[in-house]
Order: sequence, then C-alpha cells, then structure tokens
Amino acid sequence: MNKKISKFVSCVLAVTLFMSLLTVTAFAAESNYDLNGDGKVSISDVTALQLRLSGDRSNWTDAYEKRADINGDGKININDVTALQNILMNASSGGTSSGASAANSFLIKLPSNKIDSSYQGRTYKLSDKERAYIEKIVMGEFGTSYAGSVFIAQCIRDALVYGYCKNPMDLRKSSANGGMGYDGYRENVNANAKNAVSYVFDNGGNAVQHRILVMCTDEYYNAYPNNWHSTQNYITKYENVLFFDYWN
Repeated sequence: MNKKISKFVSCVLAVTLFMSLLTVTAFAAESNYDLNGDGKVSISDVTALQLRLSGDRSNWTDAYEKRADINGDGKININDVTALQNILMNASSGGTSSGASAANSFLIKLPSNKIDSSYQGRTYKLSDKERAYIEKIVMGEFGTSYAGSVFIAQCIRDALVYGYCKNPMDLRKSSANGGMGYDGYRENVNANAKNAVSYVFDNGGNAVQHRILVMCTDEYYNAYPNNWHSTQNYITKYENVLFFDYWN
C-alpha cells in the first residue's frame, strides 16, 4: 500500500474508531480494510481474514484478496491478522493496545434473554508453553471450525479468569484435581486454533456475550438425560456442541 495512503487511512481510522470503538465508515476500495463487504472496517473484518486463512473462502472475493495484505509485505498470513487487530485496537483506545474492540465483540449473537450485558471479554497473558498447550486442547475439542475454536478458547479463558482453574497446564485434569477435564488434545494445530487463541487470550475476544465454562456434545447430552451438564446454566449451542455456565 502507498505510504501516503496508508498514513491517511491510519489517521482517519484513529479519529473515527476512537468515537465508535467497533466500526468505521468505509474508505475507497483501493485503500480500505473492509474484508467482508459490509461497508465498515471493524472486528468482523478480522474474523473474515481469519476465516480466509483457515481455508474458508466461501465469502471471499478478489477485491478482498487485494486488500488483505494489511502490512504490505506481499504476503497474506497471520501477521496481517495481527496488523489489522492492532489498527483497530490502537485507534479505538487512543494508541494503546487495550483490547477494547475485541473485548466488546461477540461472534455469535445470543437471544436477548441469554445475553449478560455486564459480561466483557478480558485478555489473559500466556507463556509460550501455556499457549502451545491450550492451542492443542482447542484443536482437539473444536479445531474443525474457527468459531467453534473461539467457543472453546473462551471456555478456557473464562475458567482461568474466574478462578475455576488456577494453572493453564492443569486444564486436562479433573475438576477435583484443579482442572476442567478436557479430553480433546491434538499435537498438530491448525490456523483455526491458533487464531482463536490469539483472538480470545491476546485481544479479549469472545464467542458470545456471556460467561461459558463447560460444554458437551449433543450426542452425550441426549444419551444421558440426567447428566451433570443438564443441571448447569445452558447458554447456547454451536453446531453439535452445547455450552454452559455454572449457576454460582
């Protein structure tokens, strides 16, 4: 991208995003970051780029492809996701990477009676070892879908933030032993898992506007009508997985 155009876009983004936090008025096609065609530049464009990197090009066009090289290095990869996230967050927070945009962004809209208006996403700092471990859990639990991966990452992040698990490295242990009992775990991690963990832990992003802590599949829930999950606060279902909060 031309340096003058880039500087102009950054300045306009900073002013507009500071006022609206999440969305800005779209610029001319050759100089904007609108990657989903909704006429705005927002966290939704980050999601669109993450989906493209995960291999989902169902809603992707040649025009978006031309705009997707956010950092101007001639490649389209995870570095462009980071660059776009930083543009949005830095502008909305007056130049500091507070994660304000992602913390108030939710991939899936809940019914009004399920929304917790007080809930806001939070960042959670991970060591390299913890990040790699959580990515493998996310991959094993729901790596087939970016949104599904975000759901699992939010479950894990919320459990850590709210103190239901004290140590990320204990997540696969039983609750009696300080963990959350995760069974899913895969060594080979794809872009879905990596991007979801970054979105949720580094930027405070969320799947839904409600705390979620545990989940189970449709098959399990229906096979055991009086299972433990049925006693918890059901929040939503995504694909074949049900998500719950604790009542307390």
